[in-house]
Amino acid sequence: MIGIRALLEYLSLRKLKLRAGQIASLLRDPHVTVYPRVLEFDTPRRAKQDVLVLTPHADDETFGAGGTIIRHLECGDDVQVILFSDNVSSVEGGESSREEIVRMREDEFACAMRVLGVRHWKALRLGNRSFDDGVYPGHAFSDLIENHRDVLYLPSLFDNHHDHRVLNVWLLRTLAEHIAMRPLIRGYEVWSPLPATVVTDISNQMPRKREAMRCYHSQIAAIDYPHHIEGLNAYRAMTLGGRSARHAEAFFEFSADAYLELGNSLLVS
Repeated sequence: MIGIRALLEYLSLRKLKLRAGQIASLLRDPHVTVYPRVLEFDTPRRAKQDVLVLTPHADDETFGAGGTIIRHLECGDDVQVILFSDNVSSVEGGESSREEIVRMREDEFACAMRVLGVRHWKALRLGNRSFDDGVYPGHAFSDLIENHRDVLYLPSLFDNHHDHRVLNVWLLRTLAEHIAMRPLIRGYEVWSPLPATVVTDISNQMPRKREAMRCYHSQIAAIDYPHHIEGLNAYRAMTLGGRSARHAEAFFEFSADAYLELGNSLLVS
């Protein structure tokens, strides 16, 4: 008789194979994780895009997509960034009050937005309990994204951070309930490397991204994020080929329907 542990291992492996098959089916290109498609921003007669960036905490947007945000702005796209968390849990110890921490972290966020060139941003100040698995902000969330029809960035479906996964669950539910909302979805990497499908050359934008990352003084005091993120971006440049590209950002790009298909199997079922 098969043991419980062996059965669980079998089911886990079976689920892993299923997920791998789904990813391969969605990508439809056996070479895409080695040679991701390069996002082009300077093509002739490129249409202006409406871009929305969702960031669970103040810094995810810069670490994961700061260079790409700059590239969107440089070619005239409309970019809005929405910050969800009040960021209180990201500062431990000390004698600062909750209000002081919220203000300090939003000042850091505003600094990063200025450096990146983002003029339109919101801070929603959601507390930790708002990211519980059973919480869904419903119309409040759908109202935030309904007018952004072109490209939507958020942490990857594969990110290991709890709050990042919750944000994806909210988006999955909203897209399922509102079939008219069909933006192109690009998941960025922060805590977990991606099976990347598209990549942005940010070699020229890296100095400003460095400056934006340095705005997050409270976070850098605990972990040397600029060092780690710059290392990731340097590694990602390898997929661009040649020797001229020095830094790149990688994304897992989906149509909204493909995102729903994979996301529901990963996070909802």
